[in-house]
Amino acid sequence: MYYDLPPRYIWSVRGGSSKISAGEKHSMHMTAVLTYLREVLSESIEEPSVVLLDNFECHVSDESYKIMYEELGAHLCPLPPNSTSVCQPLDVGVMAPFKRNLRNLWLLEEQIVGDDEDPFSSTACQKRMAMVKRAIAAWDMV
Repeated sequence: MYYDLPPRYIWSVRGGSSKISAGEKHSMHMTAVLTYLREVLSESIEEPSVVLLDNFECHVSDESYKIMYEELGAHLCPLPPNSTSVCQPLDVGVMAPFKRNLRNLWLLEEQIVGDDEDPFSSTACQKRMAMVKRAIAAWDMV
């Protein structure tokens, strides 16, 4: 298969497959993960270590395993499929209660009265200030 960028024309070889096995987006994800491992995570790892990652394809590639073991002296351990939301402590222990509190405070909040006593004419500044105060109150409840 041959394609021209931007994808205006696509020609498939007769009898061949029209599937594209790799594309720019996949290689960008892979490059980003490898760059993160080498340049960011490497400074935080003390040997020996175990690094837990979700099982996204480019996170647990052969090259990721190689970098973790050979360059960083750590073991890469992927989480089981569909378990990321249950296993991530920050999401489960902090962000979920924060979002729940934020939603509950929003539902209980009085309607913002605008400058001319019309409840539907509140300014953007008033709305932003209400959101900031709501976020502070929700964070204090976590």
